[in-house]
Amino acid sequence: MTHFRRTNHQIIYLNGSTSSGKTTLSKLLQDNLLPIPFLHIGIDKIISMMPEGINNWTGEKAPEGFSWKTTHKEGKLQREIVLGPFAKQVVRSYEEIVVTLAKQGHFLIIDDVSFGKKQVDYWRKALQPYKVLWVGLHCPLDEIERREKNRGNRLEGSARHQHAEVHRGVKYDIELDTHKQSLEECVEIIKNLLI
Repeated sequence: MTHFRRTNHQIIYLNGSTSSGKTTLSKLLQDNLLPIPFLHIGIDKIISMMPEGINNWTGEKAPEGFSWKTTHKEGKLQREIVLGPFAKQVVRSYEEIVVTLAKQGHFLIIDDVSFGKKQVDYWRKALQPYKVLWVGLHCPLDEIERREKNRGNRLEGSARHQHAEVHRGVKYDIELDTHKQSLEECVEIIKNLLI
């Protein structure tokens, strides 16, 4: 493992659909950016702090937490995430946690699923005082649907909905394709942009 010595950026923001490789890439980046200790944070870590019974990931409604709304677009099944009032409060807390960590001087890798320009622009405003590398992670729809199925813990249709929405109108510093490029190649590209 080659050690990384310096960076002009405090934050790496990764945005992509489920199963696009964000979490695996985040872990590889952490290992390859040593000795600078980057913290990895994402909404999944915060969701894991919630009581299990408040969310429903199997297709039923969860009035307070996170759940899925089933729709069909062009004859294809899609599942869109729905947030109850407690889930919305958790998302706001997640955003505040990220900003607090940045204020305290931590280096961060944010592993996120923001739905289009409006949500990414919120992050741009919140993180405006900090030097951020904005990274869009892409992957072809058929590949993320294959990964979604193989993972076994995702409902069919969630990747399809996210694939259509996460990058809508968003401009990034760099866009990577985790199907065409290996994660190791993605790490090297990001490292070179941080120097």
